[in-house]
Amino acid sequence: MFGEFSNDWIWVGNICAKRVEYSPNREAVYDYEYNRRFTYSELEERANKLANYLAKEMGVKKGDRVAFISRNRIEMIDAYFATGKLGAIYVPYNIRLSPEELKQLINEETPRVLIYEDLFKGLVDGIKPYIPIKNYVAITEMNKNTSDLNYEVIMNYADNSPFRCQDLRIEDIHLILHTGGTTGLPKGAMISHGAMIANAVSEIITWNINQNDVAHILLPLFHTGGWNLLTLPILYAGGRIIINRSFDPELTLELIEKERPTLVFGAATIFRMIAQLPKFHKTDFSSVRWMMAGAAPTPVELMEEFWKKGIRFILGYGLTEGGPTNLSIPAEFMSFDEIRQKAASVGKPFIFTEARIVNENGIDVGPNEIGELIFSGPQVFSGYWNRPEETQKTLKGGWVYTGDLAKKDEDGFYYIVDRKKDMYISGGENVYPTEIEKVLYQMPEVRECCVIGVPDEKWGEVGKIILSVKSGYTLNKKQVIDFFNGKLARYKIPKYVTFVEDLPKSSAGKIVKSEIKKIYGGAHD
Repeated sequence: MFGEFSNDWIWVGNICAKRVEYSPNREAVYDYEYNRRFTYSELEERANKLANYLAKEMGVKKGDRVAFISRNRIEMIDAYFATGKLGAIYVPYNIRLSPEELKQLINEETPRVLIYEDLFKGLVDGIKPYIPIKNYVAITEMNKNTSDLNYEVIMNYADNSPFRCQDLRIEDIHLILHTGGTTGLPKGAMISHGAMIANAVSEIITWNINQNDVAHILLPLFHTGGWNLLTLPILYAGGRIIINRSFDPELTLELIEKERPTLVFGAATIFRMIAQLPKFHKTDFSSVRWMMAGAAPTPVELMEEFWKKGIRFILGYGLTEGGPTNLSIPAEFMSFDEIRQKAASVGKPFIFTEARIVNENGIDVGPNEIGELIFSGPQVFSGYWNRPEETQKTLKGGWVYTGDLAKKDEDGFYYIVDRKKDMYISGGENVYPTEIEKVLYQMPEVRECCVIGVPDEKWGEVGKIILSVKSGYTLNKKQVIDFFNGKLARYKIPKYVTFVEDLPKSSAGKIVKSEIKKIYGGAHD
């Protein structure tokens, strides 16, 4: 995509400066907790101050890592644009990681600077003796005592002159975004400047994003969905984003009415929490062009709650390594009847995304045949930080192998069948847990559920259900098993049922099956 352009790539680190040329005084970010609204000019000034301070006072140069531990806030936006100007690599860490996990990742990625929200001071102080970082910056009140540099000192820095990395290349890495970590210690996916730009432009074209679009960012900014789904595309297009420290369903509905967002993206868990509020039925959603769920399977019953409100509620699919702009229902080009007809689909490829479904030999399968979903395009990642073997397993010949099983219908719509590793074999038959979970979500009593395979002496493996029940409802094993009669083949009906208060989830709202297998993986109810 970029190979025939000029070798002068300095501009890729200065997207905000380019935006200022067109709309300097237009509102770009509303930080709810600060109750402050920032224009594009203010974003640029803040980013230049941070870039100059990091370079001149802390010696940060091209390729150095700048780490962040924080909830969503304006300082994280500062760091994105400042590291672009420096040619440095921005590394936002998951705030839910344990101290041991953080130590391992920091020692692997060796950031030169760590900027942290004062809420996490205890965590940072606890790991300082075990990590190689020399420069610490605390985001705290100006008059609050701290042994580390106060971020406000940087915002008062005298040098706000435009900063540019003179030898920046399009293939240089800008972000390290960590995978969900549902299978162990998260891997650092390296995302280049080119991939970030391609992702944003692909999204702008596919979703018709423009300067009038507004989004309340519901996912954390240490997650690919936080950055690459709406935040950066909207800022590149001159629109407006709203950020707050962490997801709050009541606040989300309040901001929908007050700030009038046009696009809403989140995980199924987020939308389930919103729909369960009494306020949901009174909220005015007329500003919303569409709402999209990703990151985890979404029951049709939940989608219906939003359809009843006249909202184009749809599904999409992506992964950190793939962009994540990979697949999306083209909501604005479909009628409500068509959206309902394709309710289970995650859509069609984004403009820059090439998608295929292949068998174990890498050969494309036919319509409605199941195979592994793979992606290619200028938006894919560049590999895992210091993990060459893992990179080779995922990135083959320019194609990202997702590990997800999928199929495509005659109309070109894609459907996720299950994770390849989550499928289990019972009596010689392949069983896909997602298929069973979809049936379970038809039960009005079921709040959340997960199906895993467990050992069985007779059949090799059988299914086990782990589920939580909605408040005010009761449910027993017999009712659950009986519900499958006539809906699934007998070999697909699970043998065991375990009832829990809540299911383990990642920061993105995904149900973490690896944790569930550890906790509930025994062959019993």
